[in-house]
Amino acid sequence: MNQGKINEQIKNNLFSANTEVVISAIEAIQNKGNKLYIPILFDLLNSSPAPEIETEIKNLLGTVKDKESINSFMRAIEDDRYKNIRKSILVACWQNGLDFSTFLPVFIDLVINEDWEIAFEAFTIIDNLEYLPSGEIIKLSVEKINDVLPVATEQKRYFLNEILEKLK
Repeated sequence: MNQGKINEQIKNNLFSANTEVVISAIEAIQNKGNKLYIPILFDLLNSSPAPEIETEIKNLLGTVKDKESINSFMRAIEDDRYKNIRKSILVACWQNGLDFSTFLPVFIDLVINEDWEIAFEAFTIIDNLEYLPSGEIIKLSVEKINDVLPVATEQKRYFLNEILEKLK
């Protein structure tokens, strides 16, 4: 996605009452690209838009390739305002294939602390990591997993054991 500024007309169109106008604005973002729209798209997704709009946003987020947008995804994942769309954000993270390896501890926390669906999506991101983070992050992650394994549910224990295997 390109740098630049937010086009106020596109931004306004994202929040139009007309579904066609919104979809056209999303397509304009996809065509021109601009990582600055990502937080706005999260806000729009969080507002429970029409199903067609929701689908367009999810499709766009799943194709983001600008590594500088990783922080926008991570801020949204960690922000409780976006709890209702956390699963969709996590799905976009493993679909877009960006390198989220330095955020391994965040995803492990989601596996440990969240419901099964969120835990599964976080696990999927970890499972699909192409690169592993630094040795220190791995060491801390292994320690954290080993601390919670004895009290984890059977499903979570499966995820955590699989993560340990990947980190070896």
